[in-house]
Amino acid sequence: MSSLRPGIRFTTTITAFPEAGPSGAYDPDALADQVRLALRAAAADAVRHMDPRDLPAAQDACARSLRRSRRIDTESGLEVRAECRLTLASDDDEAVRALLEASRKQGIQEALTRQRNRALVRELAHPAGVFAWWLQQAAQPAAGLKDPPSDEVLRQIADRLRNYPLDDEEPFEAQLLEVLRDFLTTFSRNEQKRMLLSLLADGMRAARQPEHAVAIEVIAARNGTGSRGPGSP
Repeated sequence: MSSLRPGIRFTTTITAFPEAGPSGAYDPDALADQVRLALRAAAADAVRHMDPRDLPAAQDACARSLRRSRRIDTESGLEVRAECRLTLASDDDEAVRALLEASRKQGIQEALTRQRNRALVRELAHPAGVFAWWLQQAAQPAAGLKDPPSDEVLRQIADRLRNYPLDDEEPFEAQLLEVLRDFLTTFSRNEQKRMLLSLLADGMRAARQPEHAVAIEVIAARNGTGSRGPGSP
């Protein structure tokens, strides 16, 4: 069944339960076909605009649609309700993981860019900061800067940056990223950082996110803070 993301489809197992009927003469095979078509259509409509990155929400939407009793036709009087189990095929699951990873990297990059911009604005909100920045640029051979700006120009630039409105409502992820970075920098010894990262990985596994736990351990090993095996401090 189609999802919000083109090319990524849900797979659903639907179990139907009769609520009323059927009554009178009817063709069992034809009626079974009608049940399948009706429930498939209801499930497909329920998840058509759901994001496969949030599988639990899509499962809930599909379950809500199918659990209400619905009449299949007027002739037989059959009414059914159904339960469903929504999943992603392996290829679709890999595509969702790629989407999540790309979204996560983009979010981190955007957060870091905002932090750098805010820091630069704060630094240049004083004429001396503007002049220091100009000296750094002038030191580059390709810059070709010779005449420094006047005091009046420096003040004008600093005043404009000082009055520039900054976004104080940072996304939760950006705020958390800043806190975690500051927190880790307070520990100078690798064994301390290793213990903290191990606790973080254990928490991710407890939250049923083993892929994230493995990613933390890979980062730790890559940066020299990974586990040193038995007997390590």
